[in-house]
Amino acid sequence: MTNEDWKRIEDELSHPFGRAELLIDGYNVTLECRQEKPLRYVIVVFIDGKFELKWARDDCDIRRRFCSRHTKCYLDQKQRNRLKRERKAFREECKKRMTFEYFLPYWNSFRMMKAHFIKNNTSIELIKKEDI
Repeated sequence: MTNEDWKRIEDELSHPFGRAELLIDGYNVTLECRQEKPLRYVIVVFIDGKFELKWARDDCDIRRRFCSRHTKCYLDQKQRNRLKRERKAFREECKKRMTFEYFLPYWNSFRMMKAHFIKNNTSIELIKKEDI
C-alpha cells in the first residue's frame, strides 16, 4: 500500500461516519469513524462485517492483528509513590501483579493503528470504492 493510499484512508476517517475497506492477510477489514463519547470519535475495526467480543477477551490471531492493547494498574498514584521506597525487586513484583491488560476493538489514533497494522500484518490492500 502506498503513502497516498494511507493518506486517502486517513482523510476518509477524519470526519464522523467515515468508512474505509481493506483486505488484510485474507481478512475483509472495515474501518469506521464512530462516536465513543460526545465530541469524541474513534476508529472501529470490523472483521468480515462484524466484531465478536470473544476476539478481544481471548487470545487469538484477530486480537493480535487488529485490537488496541491497553494496560491498567489497580494501584493509585499515592500507592505507587509509596512503593518507590521499597526494594526494586519487590516494587517490580508488586507492579507486575497489580497490572492487567485489556484489548479494545477500536483505536483513538490513526497513526497508532497504521503502525500496528503494518507491524503485525504482511499484506494490506485498499479496496477501491466504485464510482457510481
